[in-house]
Amino acid sequence: MYCLSLRSLLCSSLLTPRSSQDLVRYIKSLHEGWSDEVHYVLDNTPRESVEQRDLYDRSPELLRSWADGNVVLCGDAVHPMMPNLGQGGCQAIEDAYVLTEMLANTKKTTDLQATLQDFYKKRILRVSIVQFLSRLASDLIINAFDTPWSPHDDKGRSWKSYLTFFWKPVLQFAIFPAQFAYLYSFFPTGSMGALPNQLEEAWRKKHKPASETAFSEADRERKEGGPKVAKPSFFQSAADIAESVV
Repeated sequence: MYCLSLRSLLCSSLLTPRSSQDLVRYIKSLHEGWSDEVHYVLDNTPRESVEQRDLYDRSPELLRSWADGNVVLCGDAVHPMMPNLGQGGCQAIEDAYVLTEMLANTKKTTDLQATLQDFYKKRILRVSIVQFLSRLASDLIINAFDTPWSPHDDKGRSWKSYLTFFWKPVLQFAIFPAQFAYLYSFFPTGSMGALPNQLEEAWRKKHKPASETAFSEADRERKEGGPKVAKPSFFQSAADIAESVV
């Protein structure tokens, strides 16, 4: 939670440019009363490594197409959003999926421009809603919410703290479930139907025998006096292969 809060404060476009030294001092002032560990980390962070990187989003392009002729924009190029829901990259992947699927069904080059326009129309509603949710989450984190009130300490005594405290059950049991159900239950071409069960069955059939064999072998070697010598990690194996190629 600290990392999320610090990132939001650091990256907010509400901050004005300042030197690294001033920025660290400013961050420390925002965390007065926090645990000593937080200030220890800030005090021992090299000043030259602290940077301010503002984040920007943009309003949805509801009335202007993403496509022009045979060119189309995807991802952050056309619908950048705040990172609080982690959806910038996710929506770019969805764009790529839908675009690939639509291009695969386009048989004539003369239909390409129409396909790109249809791609825009198919994606605009979804990404506009996610852009709105991301901006709303950013505004709430920065401007409306604060450390929730607690009877166990003296923190959280502002009106924002009390508001956050009373909003927690609503957020946890109503708003968040609905929001994440929309974000993560989406399938670009509609209902996923039986696909999740089919994927689970395929992966289970492929990997379960190998994993059971590995566990059985490890158990046998343990009973015989000790585990076998561990294999090199993936990264070490990759490095060895690269070195042999060179």
